[in-house]
Amino acid sequence: MGDAVVNAANNHLHLGAGVAGAILSRGGSVIQDECDRYVRENGPLAIGEAAVTGAGALPSKYVIHAAAMGDQMPTQQSIRDATRSSLELADENGMKSVAFSILGTGIGAFPFAEAARVMIEEIRDFTRGAAQPDLVVLYGFTTEQAENLRRLLV
Repeated sequence: MGDAVVNAANNHLHLGAGVAGAILSRGGSVIQDECDRYVRENGPLAIGEAAVTGAGALPSKYVIHAAAMGDQMPTQQSIRDATRSSLELADENGMKSVAFSILGTGIGAFPFAEAARVMIEEIRDFTRGAAQPDLVVLYGFTTEQAENLRRLLV
């Protein structure tokens, strides 16, 4: 899975359903405990920000929690900002590889193709000038989403 997996988070860092629920189920409650501690010490994230925790039992070192939504529904700008914030954390923490789901598209119901396009633009822009990450992986959950990503990456 690489150095980090990006959680499509809400700004309160509550791991409920979707990608966050899968991360909690597979990685264990230690991830939620770290999220709760972060929110107690720092307050909720602003929409578009990201935070990093350990990965518990996941086969990665970190989880980057990208808050593209929460108190507000996802927008192009919040998806762009959360993507950039995640990449900045990866760079600052020397993460060589990061795996992203497409932010805001599950529970947030933002159109998949539009979110993917925004994220790809932001990733390409960021990686032109950053030392890390070396590898960014995008994934979908259906064959149609995977095909959509392949078309956008050409």
